[in-house]
Amino acid sequence: MGSKTISLREETYRRLDRAKHENESFSDVVDRLLVDDDDPLRELIGFVDEDELDAVKRKSSSFRRDFAGRFDEEAETGDSNGSSR
Repeated sequence: MGSKTISLREETYRRLDRAKHENESFSDVVDRLLVDDDDPLRELIGFVDEDELDAVKRKSSSFRRDFAGRFDEEAETGDSNGSSR
């Protein structure tokens, strides 16, 4: 199988390197990321580092707890328009 040499910006190289799994070549990474499917978020896989992912998970959990608390409060008071606040 033949190969081609391409130039990448430093940031692009770092993003690909972060997306690269153990024992995976850069060609494998590009092939995996170029999979054509209907999921618009697929292109983001591998481009978020662990710290960013943890921060998103924490914010999501906090939002869900806050939302659930507000929903429970409305159920207890019977107030659906928030006038008890």
